[in-house]
Amino acid sequence: MTTEQGDYILQSGDETKRLATQHYVIKDEAGGLILAPLDLSTKPLRILDSATADGTWIRDLAQQYSGVPHEFIGTDIDTSAWPRDPPSHQTYQIQDITKPWPAEWKEGFDFVHQRLALAAGGPIQKHIVSHLGDLVKPGGWIQLIEASNETHESHGPAFRNFVTIIKSIYTVFNGSLKLCEEIPVWLKEAGFVDIGYRDIDTKLGALNPDPVLAKQGVYSTTIAARGLVHFGSTLPVGAIPLSPEQIVNNPDDLNAELAKTGAVYPLRIVWARKPEA
Repeated sequence: MTTEQGDYILQSGDETKRLATQHYVIKDEAGGLILAPLDLSTKPLRILDSATADGTWIRDLAQQYSGVPHEFIGTDIDTSAWPRDPPSHQTYQIQDITKPWPAEWKEGFDFVHQRLALAAGGPIQKHIVSHLGDLVKPGGWIQLIEASNETHESHGPAFRNFVTIIKSIYTVFNGSLKLCEEIPVWLKEAGFVDIGYRDIDTKLGALNPDPVLAKQGVYSTTIAARGLVHFGSTLPVGAIPLSPEQIVNNPDDLNAELAKTGAVYPLRIVWARKPEA
C-alpha cells in the first residue's frame, strides 16, 4: 500500500526479508510459482513481475528454468533492494502500478505476474487489473494473487485483530475488501478467457509442518503487523475499531500466538488468457 505521496506504508529495514520469506511460504502452499497452464520449458518468453520487491520471485523462477533464456522484467516503486548486478536477461525498472505503463510495453509480455499488491490501488484497483491485462500478448497469460482478508476458524484473537487492522486500512484507502471475488470478473470484462483460480490456505507458524517455513510465516506476518500498526498510528482515532492497546500490542501478540497455535491465511490465485486476435 502507498500513501497519497507515493510512500510505501510497510517500508522498513525488515521489509525486504519479510517479502522474501513470505514468498517461500506461499510457494510451498501453492505447489509452485505459476499455476496458469503456461509452458516455460521450451521457447524463451518475456515475463513481467509487477511489484517485484527485491526480485525473489524472478530469481526463483529463473533458476527453475535456467536452461531456457527467458527475459524477466521486474518493476516496483522502491529500488533499494534490487540486485546491483542482475544477469543480462533480468532487468528492473521503476513503475507505480497506479500510473500509466510504458506505451511500448502494450501487449509485450507472454506472462504478467503480480502478488499481494492491489491494496495500493485503492479505488482504482479494477483499472490496475485492466492495465496489467493490456501488457499481455494475445495468447499470453496473467496471474494475480490476493488475500481474502476474512477471518478463519484457525484465527486466534491476535490474528482476528490483525485482520481488522488490515480491513480498516483498506477502507481508509477506499479499496475493495472483495478482491478475490472481483478479480475474475474484472479479467472477464477486460476480455480474458480461460479464467481459473485456486484458493490456498497458507499455513503460518505452528500449523505449518515444515519448521523452517513455520518460522518464516511467523516472521513475515509479524513484520507486516508492525508496519500496519505504525501506519495505523497516523490515522484518526477510531479509524481502526480496536482499543489503543489492542492495536499497539498486535505485533507482539500475533508473534506469540502464531508461534504457539499458528493460523491459516487464505489466498486466491487467479489466472486468465488473452485470446488471440
